[in-house]
Amino acid sequence: MNKADYLAFPAIVGTPGQYNSMRKMWDGHHYKYHMDRMGNVKPMVDNKAPRTFIHCHLKMKKIQTEQEHLMEMERNNRVLVSRIARTMARRGVDNWNDDYEIFSKNKASAGADERNRGLVKISLENQAILEKLTCTKPVYNHKQWLQDFKVTREYTNRLRKYPQTSCKKLAPLNLI
Repeated sequence: MNKADYLAFPAIVGTPGQYNSMRKMWDGHHYKYHMDRMGNVKPMVDNKAPRTFIHCHLKMKKIQTEQEHLMEMERNNRVLVSRIARTMARRGVDNWNDDYEIFSKNKASAGADERNRGLVKISLENQAILEKLTCTKPVYNHKQWLQDFKVTREYTNRLRKYPQTSCKKLAPLNLI
């Protein structure tokens, strides 16, 4: 806004003469007062960049885990290098085990003996159970059971309105 646009007394109709100097003085005074106030005004909208916090950008736990991972890899590499050096010092890989055949035969025979003893024990127990079963006399008399069943059937036939007959049942008619 320039000085000409800011008027204390806007003139609708230009009046030449007596008020020009007074009007110019007041206009200048109000314009200077306005510009001083505009210079002291603070902005209402904060358009600065937001504050940045170091802990949001610098993740210490991640850095620590990466360092631990690198240290573990370096330790594993040192162990591997030492093993390779030891192997090369012995002039190749020693993968022959002369004691394996003797050990495996002894181990297999020990396991086989244990299994055979277990099988003998089980077969002896089975024979003892079979002997007990064949020597015992039956407790139930099936002939007595059949006689009791016939008596019970006779009682039920007497109580029924239509007693059971010994004739064969007729086959159902297929009407469909």
